Amino acid sequence: MTNDNIYDQFEAWLKDVHKLVPDEAEQERITKVGAKKLADNLTEVARKKHYSSHKDEKYGHMADHISYNGNDIDGEHDGRSIVGWTNKFHDMNARRLNDGTKHIKADHFVDQNLADSQDDVFNAMLEEYKKGDDD
Repeated sequence: MTNDNIYDQFEAWLKDVHKLVPDEAEQERITKVGAKKLADNLTEVARKKHYSSHKDEKYGHMADHISYNGNDIDGEHDGRSIVGWTNKFHDMNARRLNDGTKHIKADHFVDQNLADSQDDVFNAMLEEYKKGDDD
């Protein structure tokens, strides 16, 4: 076996490995599916724990305004996705409920949802990753 043959085999192996690594557009597609799953789970938890009969015509209910996007926090399309509330009012209320205040006992519903959703998010992203193999 010559060194050229080993080099050629290594190059072929490396090309095969690179095919397994998604580019930024594929990463965004995959992480966006995971973000949607996380947002859906967070919406469900927020409705169970913090949905009220209060009718706020301006802001609505916190649980009804959870969103996800296929970009990072700065709006860059780099393969990452984000989950959060669509307005600052709900975001601040969620932080207070999650972390607690002097007058509100923390229930850590966001933190717990992140932990509880890991398998769901991973499996959703894995399924989306596998779809790339079908092309």
